[in-house]
Amino acid sequence: MSVPGVSGGTMAILLGIYDKLIGAISNFLKDMKGNIIFLVKFCVGAGVGIGSLSFVIKWLLEEFPLPVSVFFLGAVIGGIPALYKKTKESPLRVTSGIYFLLGLCIIISIGFIPVGSFNISSGSGLTHYLMLLITGIIIALAMVLPGISTSHMLLVLGMYDAMILAITEFDLVYIGILGISTLIGVFLITKPIEWTLNKFPHQTYCMIIGFVLGSTSEIFRDKILPAIPEDADTSWWIASILMSIVAFVLGYLSINSLSRFSND
Repeated sequence: MSVPGVSGGTMAILLGIYDKLIGAISNFLKDMKGNIIFLVKFCVGAGVGIGSLSFVIKWLLEEFPLPVSVFFLGAVIGGIPALYKKTKESPLRVTSGIYFLLGLCIIISIGFIPVGSFNISSGSGLTHYLMLLITGIIIALAMVLPGISTSHMLLVLGMYDAMILAITEFDLVYIGILGISTLIGVFLITKPIEWTLNKFPHQTYCMIIGFVLGSTSEIFRDKILPAIPEDADTSWWIASILMSIVAFVLGYLSINSLSRFSND
């Protein structure tokens, strides 16, 4: 969540906890005590991670944008083998490729929606708060589905600046409505996702692989390409390529190892 271009849903899948996370939310009342313990652990871990790493990651992205971005690219790619194993419960077919391409195209297409295409932050009264509810549900969709950047969706909806302003000015009404609607959206969305994972696991994971690979386009477009200076000389290219290769391998191996450990 602290890394631009890498969605929380993607990392949850790569680390092997996505199914359990979706199940804990969608079946919250069936095992309330166990689900609360799991979700509290998850939220505490997320809070510690964001609190301890966000400033470090921000500094690294400012000082070493290319190798750090390539590291995260390798991390995303590193989880693909674990996802591929989940599709092998059924043999690969032509339809497997169709589901993969569908997921890939959806994520890439979302990444190319122009910023500010929908400006729903304007308005007042009941209409304004109704749009906040809709925004919360869309944010929930971006949070739960892998490969979709929440920050990008907020920019597309024209809500990013308004949300940052509400946080800085402690607009509790605005934040509260957005938070409650996001929570409602999460509970509404997780049930159908769990159903598709249980009913059509092969097709769902083929599409998820497309989601995950599609998410790399945002890392390329928004992080890697802007990090290349226009006047880069030969020595810069040699040093950057060597550092990027090392960073990619480290990112790949780190997530690949963690995903195998979590699956065990």
